[in-house]
Amino acid sequence: MPDARTVLEDPSLPATLARLGLREDDAAGTVDVARQVLDHPAEVAEVDRLAVSLRRGLGHFPGEPDRDLWPRYDPEADRHGPGMLPLLALVVTAGDLEEFHRSRGVAREVSARTLTELGQQVWVHRLTFGQLGLHTYDWLTVTWSGSLYWLGRLQFNLERLADGWVCSTHIPRSGPLDPAAVDASFTAATAFFPAHFPDRPVLDLWCSSWLLDPTLVQGLDPASNMARFQARWRLYGEPMPGDEDALFFTFARRGEVDLATLPRDTTLQRVVADRLREGGHWAVRTGRLPLTTIGERA
Repeated sequence: MPDARTVLEDPSLPATLARLGLREDDAAGTVDVARQVLDHPAEVAEVDRLAVSLRRGLGHFPGEPDRDLWPRYDPEADRHGPGMLPLLALVVTAGDLEEFHRSRGVAREVSARTLTELGQQVWVHRLTFGQLGLHTYDWLTVTWSGSLYWLGRLQFNLERLADGWVCSTHIPRSGPLDPAAVDASFTAATAFFPAHFPDRPVLDLWCSSWLLDPTLVQGLDPASNMARFQARWRLYGEPMPGDEDALFFTFARRGEVDLATLPRDTTLQRVVADRLREGGHWAVRTGRLPLTTIGERA
């Protein structure tokens, strides 16, 4: 378990960042931040403190106790930008996560793809704010808990609900939501988690997303990828506010948004923006998909 200084001083840091999925500009910026941090012992100590917390969280999955993996971290006090010290702590502990994957018999290619979620989220920050950062550092604790895996088009993580374990489904920003690719990911997940986590038996696939808002398909072709994805799920529970999610995941916008400035290049963009301009709202809905139904096409 190397300490922060050892990892951040290592000449192979750029290669490590590339392996973790950071694009060239984000990797270069992160190396610059690492050099600045190395000149401030208090910041090196803070990265080490956060790294220790991440290591303690390995194997503690969402829904289980003791999951405060960024104790006392204040993004407003991070002089390098929101999430930058956590980003370095994630880099420092990447080897620990790989070791956890190996302990569960996870294939190297699955482990390697999963770790690129760090670079994916750094890129999402740049799309949203136009600069280096990691405002989704809280989300990365799910990956670094060892519960999340990137299996084909989709990501899945084990999560404990009141009635047992489910396989939570996520759609990374990585291309079309092709039904055949979704089928392949679902099939992979139903084999992967029982094989590697028999101690956490999964009941259902589970999804909580604004994409499950039934209003969405009213403006889409029923044969579209989004409509077909939504049709797979059996909705339950009450709607929750989803405007912020719709804006973020469709347009990479956070905070106050001038609706008149939203692009209208795709049908999805037009449907989302038009509803908000008309005074409507989007809702996050929750759905389940029993494992026994996997293989049925929507």
